[in-house]
Amino acid sequence: MGKRELLLIVVFLVLGAGVYQVTAPAAPADAPGFSVGRLVQFAKGHFGGPRERRTVTRTATLVPSAEITSFDLRDFRGAVTISGSDRPDIAVRAEITLGGVDEAHLNDQEAQLGLTLEGTGTTAALRFGFDHHATGRRPRYVVHVEVPSRFTVRLGGEGSAEVSLVAGLQLDGYAGDLRADALTGPVTGRLRRGRAEFGPGAVLDLETERGHLRAEKAERVTLNSERTTLDLVDAAGPITLEQDFCRIEIRGTGGPVHVTGEGGVIALRGVRHPLTIDAERLTVNAELEAPVVTAITVENDDVEVTLPRDAGMQLQASVDEGGLVLPAGLTATTDGTRQSVSGALAGGGPEVKLAVTRGDLRVRTR
Repeated sequence: MGKRELLLIVVFLVLGAGVYQVTAPAAPADAPGFSVGRLVQFAKGHFGGPRERRTVTRTATLVPSAEITSFDLRDFRGAVTISGSDRPDIAVRAEITLGGVDEAHLNDQEAQLGLTLEGTGTTAALRFGFDHHATGRRPRYVVHVEVPSRFTVRLGGEGSAEVSLVAGLQLDGYAGDLRADALTGPVTGRLRRGRAEFGPGAVLDLETERGHLRAEKAERVTLNSERTTLDLVDAAGPITLEQDFCRIEIRGTGGPVHVTGEGGVIALRGVRHPLTIDAERLTVNAELEAPVVTAITVENDDVEVTLPRDAGMQLQASVDEGGLVLPAGLTATTDGTRQSVSGALAGGGPEVKLAVTRGDLRVRTR
């Protein structure tokens, strides 16, 4: 019986008791009489949380055919660890914690528990046979899965997940905490909320919404992100970000960086490869470690760029309806609301083009 049904029963009991108190004959002096408190205690027995708990274990195995190349766990809430191995089968061990008002309630829940592995077409799927609407309780799952390392994994639902040593990861609107490491294929799909961490060599092609994403020494990063904190450290290859109202930190580059979008804040340190930013209302703070081709165009926000000392570059900087601060030795020209400067630094070199509209631009050297 669910909470809704129990609540309706309590309401009808209270109404019925009230009618009875009005219409019933007088009770004996020593009778306990009607008590709302006793009804409240009855309700607490059901709404105040489980008084009894039990943890049970379920296991399942499946030897997949050669056509099966992926593992599906989309409709899931709980904690899961999925790892690839050289074993030929899929092995699942689930620890399931039940909560109930008494032992009979737990027995009813345990009788419903089911855990099956099904193989259809190219996909093996894990299914849980439990109707929490009927019992009024949702079990707590802690699941461990081993799959052949040639498999890709499709993950949905919410909770916490660790995935490693598989051929790729597809996120189907997953929400929660995620750790992925030692994958031999890309991470694709959509990630919602929570904190996601990716280890060295990751190839990311993701949509993200809220939450926090961190990738260290990723092979390649392609993100379409909204209101997400992004922390990218020592990427080995290119970074492409289409973002809206994100907080971004990039430390170290191993390939070109390209950023577009609206809103947010971005800080870049140790830039050693071409940098392109084309955005509106994005606060930019970029430090170039080496002279590289740079193009930063921002509207309605401020930009600060630090150039490497004594490095050869061709600087073009302009501000329209804003302030311009330049290193010593450079002087801007003014034409109406526009200030600009163009010239070679230390004999010239890669072009560094900076353009700000309705904002301030500060250029400095180390």
